[in-house]
Amino acid sequence: MSDPFSTVATELPRDRWGRPLITPPEGGEPVAYQRVTTFVGALEDTYHLGEWGKRTVALGMSKRPDLIALAASITDPKDPSQKKTLNSIAKSAMEAAAGSAAANKGTALHSLTETIDEGREPAYVPEEFIADLEAYRQVRERFDFIDSEGFCVRDDLRVGGSYDRLFTLRDTSTPLIAPDGEQVVGGVWDLKSGGSEGSLFGIGKIAMQLGTYRNSKKYDHTLGSRTDLPGEDFMSRTWGIVCHLPAGTGRASLLWVDIASGWEAAYEIAPRVHAWRKRKDLSQPLASAEVSPRNVGIPEQIAAATSYADLQAIHAANRIVWTAGLTSAAAARKRELEAAS
Repeated sequence: MSDPFSTVATELPRDRWGRPLITPPEGGEPVAYQRVTTFVGALEDTYHLGEWGKRTVALGMSKRPDLIALAASITDPKDPSQKKTLNSIAKSAMEAAAGSAAANKGTALHSLTETIDEGREPAYVPEEFIADLEAYRQVRERFDFIDSEGFCVRDDLRVGGSYDRLFTLRDTSTPLIAPDGEQVVGGVWDLKSGGSEGSLFGIGKIAMQLGTYRNSKKYDHTLGSRTDLPGEDFMSRTWGIVCHLPAGTGRASLLWVDIASGWEAAYEIAPRVHAWRKRKDLSQPLASAEVSPRNVGIPEQIAAATSYADLQAIHAANRIVWTAGLTSAAAARKRELEAAS
């Protein structure tokens, strides 16, 4: 008989959607919590991200004629199977345009900074990151990190997520002075490697994330227990710090982030937005009618065409199933239209 105590789970369990499975404070079976990023994302302005995505897909399609041909073969984009194919085409186009390259570089750079923060030197640094890491070393000189990648939960919101770092000053006798005059000696720290020099999108979402982390409890999934965050007694509840380290620029910048306002939005507004989206009682039946649609065949469409442009449109919409007989019918209708003009 195997020993049930011989192994210990090391990874936080998640459901099939990637949501963390958390043991409730009162005990019992684990339940799915929303990820903090998903929860606060309800208030995020995604316009610029959406525009970037469309540009990237368009660029990727131009580099992959095979994807263009595959997309042209779609006859019903509402069909679940063909919709799945279109999603796959868009993903491949993103990759063709190096849409995932920036994310991969950001992940690599993030890992390298973790090694530095642990007091070790990376075994190998790609040349394109050498200047980035030197800039990072310079802006973090005043800071020590008392915890990293810690998972925390906020039970009343049923959310959980991992903060990047919790910091303290090496010399607390010389505190940082925040924009409102608060003397900050410790707090939540986040690293962002996306965007470009001087351009960091999504600061509202970042403020909500950091605010939620600061007002959460550290969670140990092996015990199902909660404890105060390290540095709970001195970490700021008003200000966090974001280190913006855009990959390949050789520049690192520290930004104050108003996590008190972020937490207010996350706690007061985000739950109401999620509740609003779940409402099913916003419409009521009034009247209805149902008429079976008449399936007009291609020959009938050709016969009803009133111009050569109509014939061209019919051909374009049905070119996958077009036959020699339809070509003859279209030619005959074209002659009829020319004779009548």
